[in-house]
Amino acid sequence: MFYNKSVEELFKQFEVNEEGLSWEEAGLRLKKYGKNIITQEDKSSLMFLFFHQMKDPLVYILLIAAVFTITIHHYIDTMVILLVVLINTVIGFIQEFKAEKAMQAIKKLASPKAIVIREGKEQRIDSQDLVIGDIILLTAGNKIPADIRIFSTKELEIDESMLTGESVSITKVTHPIEGNNLPSAEQLNMAFMGTVVTQGKGKGVVVATGEHTDLGKISKEVKTTQKDLTPLQKKLAVFSKYVGIITIVLSVIVVIIGLFKKIPLSEIVLFSISMIVSVIPEGLPVVITITMALGINQMARKNAIVRKLIAVETLGSCNYICSDKTGTITENQMTVTSAYANNKAYSFSGSGYSPEGRIYHNENEVKNDADLHKLLITGVLCNSTDLFRENGDWKIDGDPTEAALIASAMKYGLNPESCRCEYELIDEIPFNSARQFMSSLFKHKEGYYIFTKGSPEKILEFSNQSGNQELMDKYTKFADGGLRVLGFGFKFLPNNLKINLLDLEAESIKNLTFSGFQCIIDPPKESVTEAVENTANSNIHTIMLTGDHKITARAIAKQIGLLKPDKIVMTGADIDNNEDGYLEKHIDDVQVFARVSPHHKLKIVSLLQKKHNIVAVTGDGINDAPALKKANIGVAMGKAGTDVAKEASDIILKDDNFSSIYDAVIVGRTIYDNIQKVIFFLLGTACGMSLVILLSLLLNLPLPFLATQVLWINLVTNGIQDVALAYEPGEKLLKHAAPRDPKENIINDFLLKRLVVVGLVIGLGTLFVFWLMLNQGKSLLYARTAAMNTMVFFQLFQVWNARSFNISVFKLDAFSNPFLLISLFISLFAEILALNLPAFQYIFHTTELDANTWGINILVASSVILFVELDKYIRTLQVKK
Repeated sequence: MFYNKSVEELFKQFEVNEEGLSWEEAGLRLKKYGKNIITQEDKSSLMFLFFHQMKDPLVYILLIAAVFTITIHHYIDTMVILLVVLINTVIGFIQEFKAEKAMQAIKKLASPKAIVIREGKEQRIDSQDLVIGDIILLTAGNKIPADIRIFSTKELEIDESMLTGESVSITKVTHPIEGNNLPSAEQLNMAFMGTVVTQGKGKGVVVATGEHTDLGKISKEVKTTQKDLTPLQKKLAVFSKYVGIITIVLSVIVVIIGLFKKIPLSEIVLFSISMIVSVIPEGLPVVITITMALGINQMARKNAIVRKLIAVETLGSCNYICSDKTGTITENQMTVTSAYANNKAYSFSGSGYSPEGRIYHNENEVKNDADLHKLLITGVLCNSTDLFRENGDWKIDGDPTEAALIASAMKYGLNPESCRCEYELIDEIPFNSARQFMSSLFKHKEGYYIFTKGSPEKILEFSNQSGNQELMDKYTKFADGGLRVLGFGFKFLPNNLKINLLDLEAESIKNLTFSGFQCIIDPPKESVTEAVENTANSNIHTIMLTGDHKITARAIAKQIGLLKPDKIVMTGADIDNNEDGYLEKHIDDVQVFARVSPHHKLKIVSLLQKKHNIVAVTGDGINDAPALKKANIGVAMGKAGTDVAKEASDIILKDDNFSSIYDAVIVGRTIYDNIQKVIFFLLGTACGMSLVILLSLLLNLPLPFLATQVLWINLVTNGIQDVALAYEPGEKLLKHAAPRDPKENIINDFLLKRLVVVGLVIGLGTLFVFWLMLNQGKSLLYARTAAMNTMVFFQLFQVWNARSFNISVFKLDAFSNPFLLISLFISLFAEILALNLPAFQYIFHTTELDANTWGINILVASSVILFVELDKYIRTLQVKK
């Protein structure tokens, strides 16, 4: 029971102090206590993954077909069917195992961090490397990484709803709490693993990690990990069910026709088995796994880490991106470029966080200026960020805006450490979006000082300067130039003040002395202008959501080409001060929302979704979590994002770059497009073969394929080319296409019509070759071999059709998918062996074909290119109309 112990007792027990553990000691404790992780039930074990491949109704039907072959003593057919099932199972197992490993590796990239104090210095480490006795810092937006006894707080509140069910955030204390076996909800000086800091900050000592935390103990009782099916997986499951039903129906039809025609039962069974095997696309589950795995890895290479599989396919339907400005559209490399104090304007040289630079007033360098000194020291002291040099580079630990304020003060010659020694921090009010200001109370030899910074409107209001038109004009002029403007003020309090009775927030919002403005530039990222143009060309609407001033937001939006002449900028105040229907009436005309709070973001996203849009939202703060959760695709920032934002997201951007969102959308479209190509390719053969078998039966022709021959076609052509299609690069047309309707069936109307065309061409073409060979007096063995060879070549040509639904085969780059070329050569070589090698001839009931027959096979099979090209041409004409 750590809650009833004093801080001194805890430090003694864990042999630590506020300077933290040494790295050596932390390493020893990590070996002793293990990683700070909670193990989950392993549902990706090798045995589970292997048998999981067989959980498909299509596999069950194949196994039933194998049983029927035994009853009619076709043991070779039995062995071949079982071999195909085994091969697909092994391939699926290998690919899913690789996909699981890839997902685990990608998730590690998004593993949460923790800030600890070791050897007296703040360090950011992986939370799984925390050990008992570590001193840890807690800030708003962080997820608590272990069980912690708190010994220092500043307005610290924690959401413990996931552990206690209490919906209201709990205010934390530091003193020992009396009582035995208190429930978690009453341990007010404890922070528990998995809970979330909603406000303020604090320090604590880690008292339990991993399985020994409260969450770990609960996890031991309930160790289940359920994976929800994504919409695409659900569609494929329905698709498999329908294919299974169609297979059974066609088999029943074959049996009925066979009995009506008084065909021997053994031959009817052969027809049925061949029909079953021809319809089932055995390789589809494997290809889906490969395609999704390739897409996830491709997104990771483009700096988008997928946390939830549903995001991969939802991205293909995305038609709205609601993006934050700072750090996503802009560099988040803040630099103070100008300042204003007591009717004097100043300019700063230098860029980034480097304190190297000079300050000028009327083109004269400023060395000593009392007004500027007051302004800059306010920016240094009302500040929670550290700026330091490491390996020759200036780095920050904290907020980029605050780092820019420190750099500007250092250019003047102020030393942040000296300032913090001269002024003793007594209390502070952290910045949040509701207050829009931050205040710090310091003890000085002269008395007490309150230093405040925040939005210019707030600081002018607190300084009784809100009606000062000159200051407002200056502020507007700075903001009009795309600068982010902060206001600063201070207040002096006498030494005889009873500081313990002081209400800092109340004192901060009245009678401040206005210090001035500091103007910060955060330039747009170089790639953003092109990305904004690309999203527009892809029929995706981009909206900027920012807490910045309307003028600043407009300037940046114009700079990157986002704000069009017919679009408007709307503020949070516009939403609040108008009737309920105001936002809904104008939302289609708004390109930029400025001065918006988290509840405004949530309202905007909800309204866009109400209008049946698929919305992606970016965010980095704890207050962005509701909008991220509400969005169809929540996108968190990997660098600047809080743990809460990342937890609420579907995708994490490693580089915090708007361009990466666009890249991820295109990958999402490519994945879905490739899956449709694979289905089109596989079902084209299935339709053709089932038509040949059915027509042969109706026309009193012999069975054109045996089950083993059908399986050979599916294994050699389908089984290699369909995998090759998964590697097909995205078409350029996808970048300009309209987002896909998420309710659209995976086999849409267009695909269904083209499948009918392809099925008829393949079916009638193969039947013609089979009939021709029999009519020429060739043996049934020869005719079947010719029919099988024709079907193989139909597939070799059909795979080229499947590469694009719209672009002519003759305009495609033949070498853009080298894996496809390799697969074609392998298939052709294997087919030659099957027709000429005695062992293969025995297994697949084939024989050698003469050159004339080879020519007929290839010529007839090539017709599928002609018919699909004609269909593409007609469709192009219809689109133009």
